[in-house]
Amino acid sequence: MAVNVLISYGVQPKADLAAVHAAVVCGRVMVDSGAFTAHSTGRTIRLEEYAAHLERWRGHWHHAITLDVIGDPAASARNTRRLHERGLPVMPVFTLGARLAEFDAMIADAGYVAVGGMVGVPLPAVRDRAAMLQRRARAAGGGIHLLGNGSMRTLRVVRPYSADTSSVSSMFRFGNLLYFDGVELRQVNLQHRVKLAAARDHLAAQGVDLAPLLRARRMPGGDARLALNVALSWSYVCADEVLRRSQVSLARQPEAPSGTHLYLALANDGDLAAARTLARTCHERSGAPRAWQRWGARHDCPYSSRRKAG
Repeated sequence: MAVNVLISYGVQPKADLAAVHAAVVCGRVMVDSGAFTAHSTGRTIRLEEYAAHLERWRGHWHHAITLDVIGDPAASARNTRRLHERGLPVMPVFTLGARLAEFDAMIADAGYVAVGGMVGVPLPAVRDRAAMLQRRARAAGGGIHLLGNGSMRTLRVVRPYSADTSSVSSMFRFGNLLYFDGVELRQVNLQHRVKLAAARDHLAAQGVDLAPLLRARRMPGGDARLALNVALSWSYVCADEVLRRSQVSLARQPEAPSGTHLYLALANDGDLAAARTLARTCHERSGAPRAWQRWGARHDCPYSSRRKAG
């Protein structure tokens, strides 16, 4: 099993990517510029600074996403070209409203393209569009990374090479617990006693003790917060293990493991600490975690604690 992490330069510009790379052991590290977050908060990310960040940590990230300019595909293309000229193989970003000819050109140039710009778009429309783009990319020997989408149904339909989903931090913000039932990633609010009772066994399998949470009626802090973050993050790790058996790969990287690879988008240092703890547990554990034992066999997924993710 593997822990894949996506770290945003705009959110964590001082992250030690060498330490992150060493910590995730069998997983992968992807770097995002953080352009969307910067745009939402009125901040500016400079191309030279992002390029320097990627160059400093070269060899400690597996993939990186270009510095896109929200609402300006031409400026995004210029940034991508300048980063490529510096020898940084960043993924271009294809967003809603851009022409298919541009997507084809991105695939021909880079092979691996991040697809975004679909926030607020109904899920059926997201699935249709993303599936069309993945088929188009595969026909040309490439694949897509689906930005900000952790819907298992969508990922099964689209079958992208990879995707990322928001970190457990969002669960803490809204008082939600996360679990994977072998088919879907599901959320249940801490105030919803009926749904919590139905999810109790799944949460217990991930190491979540509901008793103190129900007594407090709120999410914990300190060491208890880290432990809960690790427990909830098991959902993403188990979902990734199932998705990677869908046998999707980049034709240009035949040695790469099958996909779909699911990345945890880290929002803060707490998420990073949880990911490191979880990765160490995945790598060192001698037996299958309870979260995997519950339903792994139905997917014909034998557990391997030291499975290499490439």
